[in-house]
Amino acid sequence: MDVSIRKFRESDAANFHEAVIESVDHLSEWLAWCTADYSISDAAEWAQSAAQSWADGMDYRFIIEDPATGTVLGCVGINQIVQQHKVGNLGYWVRKSAINQGVCTSAARQAVVYAFQHLDFKRIEIHIQAGNHASNAVATRLGAQYEGTFRNKLLFRGKSVPAMCYSIIPSDYNI
Repeated sequence: MDVSIRKFRESDAANFHEAVIESVDHLSEWLAWCTADYSISDAAEWAQSAAQSWADGMDYRFIIEDPATGTVLGCVGINQIVQQHKVGNLGYWVRKSAINQGVCTSAARQAVVYAFQHLDFKRIEIHIQAGNHASNAVATRLGAQYEGTFRNKLLFRGKSVPAMCYSIIPSDYNI
């Protein structure tokens, strides 16, 4: 499936909300914010804060969409940025109807290339709970190098959990 990524717009809130709600069953195990209670106002706040986070250089959020239909397929972003070292963390998810179609891998690759070419990042990290096989598979398909399982790397629902950690550097993509 052909996919594109772009910056969030405030007008994305309703379509983003729809994608989240469709995906609660397959995402809530890994993303604590993804619940049946996720509201349209939560989506509006997320979309509205995206521009300011981008301007502040703290969070680069992209909508994943089907360029033919404009359907919101999910989200990919680079956050947890350490400006001094030009390092960021890659996160991604796709709606239920878009899984197993290469959407996530394609969108994540576009975000990584953008970070290297336009934001001058030197390293992208990906931190994934060990049991999240789908996200770990995406990291592998991206060509990310597995660096180990780090103890207490993520805080998930108030509990520190280990994460499988990967990295991508510009030379991995011949950039």
